[in-house]
Amino acid sequence: MRIGRSNTHDKKYEGNKAQHRVIVPLYIPHEEDYYKDSFKIFKACVLSLRKTTSAGTPISVIANGCSPTIHEKLLGLQNEGLIDELLLETEQLGKVNSLRRVIGASDEPYVTITDGDVMFLKNWDLEVAAVFKNFPRATAVSPVPVFKTFNQFTSNIWLENLWTGRVKFKTPGDPEGLEKFANSIGWSYLNDEQKNTILTISNGTSQAIVGCSHFCTTYKREALLFSPQEPSEFLLSGNSEGVYLDIPTIKNDGYRLSCFKNHAYHLGNTWESWMDTELEL
Repeated sequence: MRIGRSNTHDKKYEGNKAQHRVIVPLYIPHEEDYYKDSFKIFKACVLSLRKTTSAGTPISVIANGCSPTIHEKLLGLQNEGLIDELLLETEQLGKVNSLRRVIGASDEPYVTITDGDVMFLKNWDLEVAAVFKNFPRATAVSPVPVFKTFNQFTSNIWLENLWTGRVKFKTPGDPEGLEKFANSIGWSYLNDEQKNTILTISNGTSQAIVGCSHFCTTYKREALLFSPQEPSEFLLSGNSEGVYLDIPTIKNDGYRLSCFKNHAYHLGNTWESWMDTELEL
């Protein structure tokens, strides 16, 4: 039996006033072996987001196939105000398929998709926004410049700018950041070419790095509308990120760029002492 009337009847949805949302897909099936530090690293990720991201930016976390213990910990973080939107999927959907559920329901014009093992640095989102402003053709911008992304889905940049002098190989703005990224994926060092040379694009007054990775990237949401409508057949990698995240950004002739200097760290799956220091800054 229904008694009375809900006060939401005929009330209009006012919409979300935010311009930017951060989405973090998460898969931690247990806390042993490869995953023993994973939740600590993920918590550092959301803590750094709260400390460094502009006020009013919602943070969405999609847990797919995580253990019940991890679900409880995530609910705790949400109660602490570190997570705005939390989706707990008991089935392992995979990175791209879980992202599709949140992106489709979001209306912010900019969406950052980041792995849960990234530590964000002060003003990272402002630096990313500056690249979008300075290069209006940009549809995807990463706060982390990475060596040798200049030949990944960037042919339009090459064709349009190679003979104009706008595209040049230069000394990186943050060689230490490049080395930290290399270490985070298991490389012991970068050779001189990888460490001392990177492809840049200039508009005359500012510059950015040509190309971007997809472990941490901010997208114009409209560019992601070019993604396939059917689910990905892969849980991770395969061609999933290329087909659903990379190729759509260039289907409307957009540019894939990165900030000239490093504004976030990829942490990997093992906690290191320097991370404590960075998190306190």
